[in-house]
Order: sequence, then C-alpha cells, then structure tokens
Amino acid sequence: MNTSKHDMHRLDRIVKILESKAVIIFFAICMAVAGVVLSIVHSEWLWFSRFGSLITIAGLLLISSPSFLASDTPTVSLVDIDGSYESENSSNKQRKVGSETFTGIIISITGTVVWGFGDLIGQINLIT
Repeated sequence: MNTSKHDMHRLDRIVKILESKAVIIFFAICMAVAGVVLSIVHSEWLWFSRFGSLITIAGLLLISSPSFLASDTPTVSLVDIDGSYESENSSNKQRKVGSETFTGIIISITGTVVWGFGDLIGQINLIT
C-alpha cells in the first residue's frame, strides 16, 4: 500500500525507530547502567532513582510500539472466538505484538520500582 505524501510526517523516520524492540530494550539497559554508574561515582543513589523514570518511558514505548507499525494488527485481543465458540489460533504477528506488550509491561514495572525506591539502595549497609 502506497502512502500519500499528505499522510507522511517529517518525523516519521524517527518514530519508526520506536517500533524496534531491540532499540527500546537497549535504551532501558543503558539508562539502568548510567544510573548505577552515576550513583556509584557520586555516592548518591538518587541518580539511579531518576534514571528509573527513563526506564519506565522505555517500557511504555515498547507497550505502544504496535501503534507505530503501519498494520492492521489488533493490539487488544490475541485470540478471538468465532461463532462456534471454539478458540482460533492467533497469527505469528499477533503473538509478536503480545510478546512485545508483555515485555513492555515488565520494563515499565521495573522502571517504576527503580524510580520510586532506587535511592534506597544507598542506605543498604552490605558491610557490617
């Protein structure tokens, strides 16, 4: 299907990057590492907590990534019930969307926990 020049936006190339699961996961890992490194260097674990917000953003982008795809893949339902009330198999594309959504949810939860409680790591006394 050809896209009309009226339907194209000058930022489409940037937005298309957001559909890549690998790019988003790489971003989340980089933010976690950067937060830990800055926290250790500055002996202040608030840095790690702040980077947790960026990890959360990565998870939300991954959850939203199906909407960046130019497709008719449903993002809400992976299995439908036909008129005979027998379940239908989902397509590979639908299973991929479900997998990416699940991964995004896990990353969002992890980022939110880090965001809320990451600074407390500095208060743990591992050497007694």
